[in-house]
Amino acid sequence: MRSKRALIILPLSLILLILMGITSFTTPKKEIIGTWISQSDPDYKLEFSKDGICKYYYIGKEYKKCAYNISTAYDKNSEDSGLFLEMSDENGETLSYYELRDINESDDDVLVLGDVEKGEEYFYDKVLN
Repeated sequence: MRSKRALIILPLSLILLILMGITSFTTPKKEIIGTWISQSDPDYKLEFSKDGICKYYYIGKEYKKCAYNISTAYDKNSEDSGLFLEMSDENGETLSYYELRDINESDDDVLVLGDVEKGEEYFYDKVLN
């Protein structure tokens, strides 16, 4: 009787661990939603919405709109691992890739985007409503 319980509990525990791992990758999308102001230029801001749209603003005026997607792969042939933010235009063409850094750290009010192509980091502060 006890061996049957172990056979049931072990697979259920494994499924639970797998589900916890999968959901941990989806939380950054929730964390990134909102308005972010550049630390280097406060006139520049990004606004991420739940529907996967990012709007760029400069001096309070929208000047660019694109789709965004968060994934664990930058390049299918690359061994890089982490979370990446892909920005694409209305035709689905990739505009840029950023590595999401510090999105789940203790300070949720700071977003760090690492430009994969340029090797630069951009820091943003979250606008709290």
